[in-house]
Amino acid sequence: MRLLQKLPTIRAKLGSVIVFAVGMTILLVYLILGLGFHVFDVGGHWWELALAGALGAGIALVIARWVARGMTQPLRDMAQAARRMETGDYTQRVHTDSVDEVGRLAHAFNRMSAELESLEQLRRDLVANVSHELKTPISALHAQLENLLDGVERPDPETLQVMLAQSERLGRLVDQLLDLSRLESGDVPLEPVPVELAPLVAQVLSEIEVARPDRGVDLDDRVPDDLPPVLADRERVHQVLFNLLDNAVRFTPAGGRVTVTASRHNGSVDVEVADTGPGIAPEHLPRLFERFYRVDEARSRDDGGTGIGLAIARSVVEAHGGRIWAESEPGRGSTFTFELPAAPAVGADPTGRSR
Repeated sequence: MRLLQKLPTIRAKLGSVIVFAVGMTILLVYLILGLGFHVFDVGGHWWELALAGALGAGIALVIARWVARGMTQPLRDMAQAARRMETGDYTQRVHTDSVDEVGRLAHAFNRMSAELESLEQLRRDLVANVSHELKTPISALHAQLENLLDGVERPDPETLQVMLAQSERLGRLVDQLLDLSRLESGDVPLEPVPVELAPLVAQVLSEIEVARPDRGVDLDDRVPDDLPPVLADRERVHQVLFNLLDNAVRFTPAGGRVTVTASRHNGSVDVEVADTGPGIAPEHLPRLFERFYRVDEARSRDDGGTGIGLAIARSVVEAHGGRIWAESEPGRGSTFTFELPAAPAVGADPTGRSR
């Protein structure tokens, strides 16, 4: 086996093995027929043995190289594609109809290439989005400072308040980016405890009323008091609820309503945040929880949104082993639902059996 490792190609290795096997087969046939059964005199027919061995080896070598060329074509394609991927071209794919180990390796290579292409696109989008989001408040601050230095504006409370709002938006964006990065990398330790949802929802709703008192949106709390607690990190669930409710209030017109409901479902608790806003078109729903994705770019920025809140909510819910999704129709409002595991009842083990 170590001798084969010195050969440069798989075709050479396969050809060598086949030639050796054919040669040994011919040799054994002649020895068995000549010595074992005395069909002929081996000593007098050695040249026939040599000629047959040479012809068999030559034919075997030609067939082996022809067969090996087709067998190893996907491997050569993968090697070429890998060299191109080194330069950053992740669009390379290997085409093969083989269903053997080489074919499975080619399909795995294609999946890896597709994932790398997707990650590269996400990286480019992230850089572009972060640059754009950071540029907006920085440009506003820069313009305000230039006006103050040139004497166009005076440092009155109104001007300073605008500058403060832009700096707060910048800090909020950086904080959320760091938070999202830690959540996605698993660096944020969760402290799951039984959490009663009814008082938590009431607390978040009161915070929303204080944060956005001028929206004119009715907040309706319909979470039942007898709902079983969820097993989750209380601060992180608070973060999810606040992000969802804040989004709902921002996109619901004055006189509208935002309703929070919850119910138990197959060992989990589903929490719904529904609004009477303009709704979301179907083509936007699959991408709602992506970083920086906005359905209405201008309106989100005017309201101070960063486009990261829903991505953080998804990361938090998935870190708890739950899931989150959105349902909506244009003109009929939107409903965001997340699912968290219910805490085991007192006196019962996690499998649900009574003690």
